[in-house]
Amino acid sequence: MQLRFVHAADIHLGYEQYNLAARANDFARAYVAMVEHAISVAADFVLIAGDLFHKANTDAWTLKQATHGLQQLKDAGIPVVAIEGNHDVQHHHKNLSWMEFLGDQDLLLLLNVDKSPNGLFTAVPFEDGRGTWIDIAGARIYGVKYYGAATARVLEQIAGDVEATPYTILAVHAGMEGQVPHMHGGLTRPQVNLLRPQVDYLALGHVHKRLEEDDWVFNPGSTETNSIEEMDWPHGFFDVSVDTDSTPKHTVTPVPTPGLRPFRRISVTAEGAHSLDEFVERVDAAIADARDIPEGAVVELHLGGVAEFRRQDVPLERLKSTAQSALNPLVARVRNTLIPPGIVRNTSRERLSRADLERQIVEHLVYQHAEYRDRASAWARLILEVKRMAVEGDIPANIADHVQRQLSVFSSQSSVISSQLSEETADTGNQPLDENHQTPESLLSELKTDC
Repeated sequence: MQLRFVHAADIHLGYEQYNLAARANDFARAYVAMVEHAISVAADFVLIAGDLFHKANTDAWTLKQATHGLQQLKDAGIPVVAIEGNHDVQHHHKNLSWMEFLGDQDLLLLLNVDKSPNGLFTAVPFEDGRGTWIDIAGARIYGVKYYGAATARVLEQIAGDVEATPYTILAVHAGMEGQVPHMHGGLTRPQVNLLRPQVDYLALGHVHKRLEEDDWVFNPGSTETNSIEEMDWPHGFFDVSVDTDSTPKHTVTPVPTPGLRPFRRISVTAEGAHSLDEFVERVDAAIADARDIPEGAVVELHLGGVAEFRRQDVPLERLKSTAQSALNPLVARVRNTLIPPGIVRNTSRERLSRADLERQIVEHLVYQHAEYRDRASAWARLILEVKRMAVEGDIPANIADHVQRQLSVFSSQSSVISSQLSEETADTGNQPLDENHQTPESLLSELKTDC
């Protein structure tokens, strides 16, 4: 049996990145390129593994973009199979999502698991516009929408319902643990391996970084660049040719998004600059010396390192204007991560990555409180995990569930310490908290997404 399909994910239609209509158009063009490719190769179907939209409450113009592409595929006789990502799902169950609406308009086949009266998830055939699996062109496609921290439990419950066929695809909107450094909460290999005997192609979305693992786990990454941190990642989709008489059964070809808007970063460190004026001169020189920055690029001016002056005194608007005039980008942005001396530990002269810098700052803030000092690293990790989940648009219930599970882990691992602390409290009496006391719990609510 032979067939061909396109696997795309994280299209994020309607994303006016940096509040620019031009960036929303870039995301639309990437979507159109995927649609046109599928039509040009006469794909048997297109599989969208979540986040067709950037916002669940998307506007009419974005919906028009989506329907236009889906109608083109329908007119070409190419069915679209999709699952909902965290940006697609409605947070209120009473509301119809735009993905469900598109399914009701016969523009796509929306798959997801069924929840039985006893609360367990099951895989059911696709009937009357709803279901978990469908057969197309000889392949059986299963779909599981975004469930956040509960995804592993959902997969475990439906594992017995998933059948091996000549070619079986399982689409899940979830990332893999370790796919991106410092990202936690992804699926582990043991959690997905229980489905390997039945599944030939595990089709993922959610994480915007491309993944091809063991000729089995595949994530094409996003079709466009969603943040400056993704600027070095390839963006596009997969063209998958299947021949069940071959080993492996598929050939997966990455297709890059054509005409992808370039992103560039100019990094300037404050190390060795003894005054604000000296540092500003250094930044001006870095802008003047910048090379290989195409006109119309997105440019980030990253100011980092330990500063011997106040970070709030840096003339950010003036530096942004200088970069805008000199480089003629689509937009010039300034990220100011300068920090005062004594906040982070850096035993080498190498520049810390943003993730390491952020982790050290949060850990330092937690460490200042004696009652949390023994688990400062764990608290910092949890705070940053919550931040990441919020930035990615995770629903509040999933964030709360993740926090509760981690607090349970903290509790079980610290029972002896807790007992000792209780004894000490009994000896010393309950002391009132200092009025400036800040707990890791309060840091969870106050942590800024641009720190």
